[in-house]
Amino acid sequence: MLTARGRLARGPLPLAAATALLTGCTDEPTPPAPSSTSAPVTSSPPVTSSAPATTRPPTSSPTKTATSVAEAYRAARTASLSAQSGHAKGFVTREGTRLGVDVEGLANGSNQTVFISTLDGGTAEVLTVGDDYWVGGDEAYWASTTGDAENAAKLVGRYAPITESDATELGTFTLRSLLTHTFSLPELTVLESDTGEATGTEVDGQPAFVLGREGGARMWVAADGSGTLLRVVGPPADPSDLTFSGWERARTFTQPAPGDLLEN
Repeated sequence: MLTARGRLARGPLPLAAATALLTGCTDEPTPPAPSSTSAPVTSSPPVTSSAPATTRPPTSSPTKTATSVAEAYRAARTASLSAQSGHAKGFVTREGTRLGVDVEGLANGSNQTVFISTLDGGTAEVLTVGDDYWVGGDEAYWASTTGDAENAAKLVGRYAPITESDATELGTFTLRSLLTHTFSLPELTVLESDTGEATGTEVDGQPAFVLGREGGARMWVAADGSGTLLRVVGPPADPSDLTFSGWERARTFTQPAPGDLLEN
């Protein structure tokens, strides 16, 4: 039967609980399965409640429109790293493997959900509420984890408790960790000394500045002076592409309902 505490193990699916975690769990109801692609899934997490809407991330000079590359970059860094919550979606590269990520919640990761997907292993979800962690996933994830493709669909929508070390085995995917990595890339930090005029563009109809050069690391920042970070593309040596939204408006997540837990 199911072991209460599983481990996320590397294997056919980099983010997968050990096969022993779910051996024998074949008599559970079948909820709908989320999508599984190389990019992050777009389905909504199953356990959420709405948080009150607030403003965009704070900035030291919200009324001044940045006109130089350096000004736009600094405004984005200040606003992003001081934000308490948000939503990042796209892909990153870890140890040469492309991982789709979709993380939403508090910036420090104490209340969040993160979907992690691979090209051939399905999509896993790691839910964090305080000091507790659970793993769930789509049908492809459970099939890879259990080795039982026939009954994998019955586990979709169910969660197994895991430890913190298991939850972060592939890396600490939180809004803040993604942002900290972004603003530490040498190909982007060089923008802080660029006094040239920022290039105007649009992102989904919103006026924005694009910083950096095509083919290299680039950053898109709202052109309204708020410093709102909209998108970041990493350099060829560290490929990534993340869009940001929901600043200070991330949902609040709760632990899985008792009926959604995989039992011993």
